Amino acid sequence: DTNCTPLQKRLVLISKSDVDNLYATTPRKPSEKLSATRGKSRKLGLPRTGLQVQNGVVRLDFAPSSPLQLDESEEVVRIDGSVSQLSQKHFTMETHAARAIPIEGGNLEVWSSSQDNALTQQTIAAALGKYDHNIVVKCRRAGGGFGSKLSLHLAVATAVSVVTDLLGRPARLHAERRDDQKMTGGREPCVSSYTLTAKKKSGLLLTYSIDFQVDGGCATGDATGDLSMAVAWSDNVYKAQIKHSATSSASQTAAPRNSSMRSPGVLQSHCTHEVAMVHLAHTLGIPVHTIQETNFYSVGDESPYGYTIGQNGFNWTLPELWKRLKPKYLDKRDAAAIFNAQNTYKKRGAYITPTKYVMGLADWKIPALVSIYADGSVEVTTGGTEIGQGLYTKVAACVAYVLGCDVSLVRVGDTATDKVPNSTCTGGSGTSESACNAAMLACATLKSRLNDYLTDDTEWTDAVAAALADGVELCTTGWNNVSSDYDFDYATYGCAVAEVEVDILTGEVSILDLDVLMDQGLSLNADIDLGQIQGALIISLGFYFTEFNTIQSDGTQSGDGTWEYKPPMISDIPLKWNVAMLENSPNPSPVAVLRSKASGEPPMQLASALFLAAREAVKAARADLSGNTDWFTLPIPATPESIRAACLVTDDKLTLPTPSI
Repeated sequence: DTNCTPLQKRLVLISKSDVDNLYATTPRKPSEKLSATRGKSRKLGLPRTGLQVQNGVVRLDFAPSSPLQLDESEEVVRIDGSVSQLSQKHFTMETHAARAIPIEGGNLEVWSSSQDNALTQQTIAAALGKYDHNIVVKCRRAGGGFGSKLSLHLAVATAVSVVTDLLGRPARLHAERRDDQKMTGGREPCVSSYTLTAKKKSGLLLTYSIDFQVDGGCATGDATGDLSMAVAWSDNVYKAQIKHSATSSASQTAAPRNSSMRSPGVLQSHCTHEVAMVHLAHTLGIPVHTIQETNFYSVGDESPYGYTIGQNGFNWTLPELWKRLKPKYLDKRDAAAIFNAQNTYKKRGAYITPTKYVMGLADWKIPALVSIYADGSVEVTTGGTEIGQGLYTKVAACVAYVLGCDVSLVRVGDTATDKVPNSTCTGGSGTSESACNAAMLACATLKSRLNDYLTDDTEWTDAVAAALADGVELCTTGWNNVSSDYDFDYATYGCAVAEVEVDILTGEVSILDLDVLMDQGLSLNADIDLGQIQGALIISLGFYFTEFNTIQSDGTQSGDGTWEYKPPMISDIPLKWNVAMLENSPNPSPVAVLRSKASGEPPMQLASALFLAAREAVKAARADLSGNTDWFTLPIPATPESIRAACLVTDDKLTLPTPSI
């Protein structure tokens, strides 16, 4: 429009697709050399030992060095099946938000709700044709992340930066909930197909093969890491005696771009393996807990990924967890059988689930800056973002522990790229311990400088004042750069027993009881880690039961607001819920931070106990009402509609008896 002012013309250009060409002629800077999967690949340390990536397919084939020699006279059974899992939205408390402020010299200060300040900085710098040092990205805390702010936040952060760069004025964007839901994807929809062979008499697993087909949305870059995790975690706690193999690939569709979500790929992978164990138990007529126990790893077993169970600091505490919870499972299973025999329209089920969540701390390259002030107060800043996981609390405690000062003197500063640059993203449950380690390394340096001033009768503040008077530098950095001979250094283990009740007329599920026992090593903060366990299980509960989100062929999502999309509510939580951590169980890994283990994502897999307990209740209903004992699968999420349909309730069963006169 020739009547537009030059400024209006620029704004019209920004609002159209020509934005891609706006900076196309700007000389490329080093920061523009970005990988589409940079955030995930840095987190995961791709490629892993044994993983092959070719033509978009991640593949693993592993055979033990001493595979089982099968007697030709032994009968072998083969089982094929699949599990369908829909998308799950991140649904963070805070939607995508960013604010850009112009600062001196054409530079920008960007406050972004982000899990990856370094990637945000580099993306904005590339879009504006600037160097990284021209962009300072800060975050005090993000109101939840769950993976949504690894990359999906970049459009918002970059948009406000472009506006501020053009207009020279602050710009802010905070997405409304429905817009936020519409413009982003979530956990990738997945169909997992499995094939296994086992000894017919004992159920001993001989081979296990699984294939993951996921919907990456309109751009599949973020799916790379998720595919890798689905494959690399696909064994869970079970050993295939002859061969374990896994493949995964992503399809590009019209759906919004999907991204990592808490325990990406692993949640689907572990669930599928548990379903396969149930399928095997059903086929052979052997109790499922017996099938599970028969196929547990043992100390000395090789894993598909280079580590050996029970060696080199990779401990194996799952048998102890299982031993403690198995009696509860057997009691609940037997009680459910009695209840089901006495009730027609309500059925109960019980299930026990184990998990092994492997961790490799070499993946997290995280900086820390620690400064001691003249009054003895301390400020620490790390590259980790506080997203509700208690990172700041753990870091402050570790700083006070190493320096020997009171924790009230420690303040955790904002995460900012001008203080702690080039950090790995926050995700994968390894950030808290890695940030703590970086801060403790810095504090160890400072403590060595203060040792001559810290005598038994000297107060902390006096020692600091004396050191400063002598010109001692009391500001330094630490860098978490763990070196390891293995992709995975240790595992966080857990076990859960669930008891649920299903109303077969409505399909509604009530969680009667949930017992959870985790091995968290020596927890850095027990209150925080207990909260992380509970929060993880609630997110998984939504994945399995309530968070229904379909995607149409044109990319339209059904779950674009709270009227259509239902995260778990207070009525969904277990009526009785016991959560505990294994006592006196220090993590023996040489890279463990104060003998702790990761929390956050590891407990996510245990919610499959709820899903499979519900399946047991549906199984009882089918046998009671129609005599059907065939194998069946429940979709994920198992909504009331799908559960009611699976119960095979026919109209004649809904007729009230005619009263006698």
